[in-house]
Amino acid sequence: MIGFLFGTSRPPARLGARSAAPVLAAAVLLSACGADINGMATSSTTVANYRPASLFSPTGYSVSNGPDGRLHVTAAGSPGTPVDRLEKIALARAAEYGNEQHLKTFKATPAQTSITCGKTKTYIKGERVTLRPVDYRVVAIDVMYGTDALDPQVRGTRETAETLKAQLASETVPSDVQAAAAQEVAQQCGR
Repeated sequence: MIGFLFGTSRPPARLGARSAAPVLAAAVLLSACGADINGMATSSTTVANYRPASLFSPTGYSVSNGPDGRLHVTAAGSPGTPVDRLEKIALARAAEYGNEQHLKTFKATPAQTSITCGKTKTYIKGERVTLRPVDYRVVAIDVMYGTDALDPQVRGTRETAETLKAQLASETVPSDVQAAAAQEVAQQCGR
């Protein structure tokens, strides 16, 4: 088939059911994965875990360069994720990043909290389509590494990362706390 594309061979034979079956199976599996990923990203009955955000799921942590050489760390979670859990996720990632870079200490700014409300309508090929909105809560911190160890806000990177990751792994968020957090996001987004 590659030779045909470059003009060095004859056209490929017609695809039969046997050769199309793997392609069809892959398409079905990928669509199933997409449904699960979408469901996990938008469910308000789950809480964010310690994992990186991705193109498919905005929930999780992300790291970028911030102003003045600081590191900007965000943690996003479903509507049912409380702010304090997101702050732990952001701090754990900041500490782990510092440890990966062989930096001993860090200091974080106070967490800034926001809510991102998803679209409910869009246009596809000129037709208005109703969407299930993807709302989530975001916590952001700016981090400086190697700061003065005498400052009471300075933390050790390795110890902080280990402690917060262990807390996040063992901690459960009660359903009433999840419901209250989700209700706050729903009110903020006008749902």
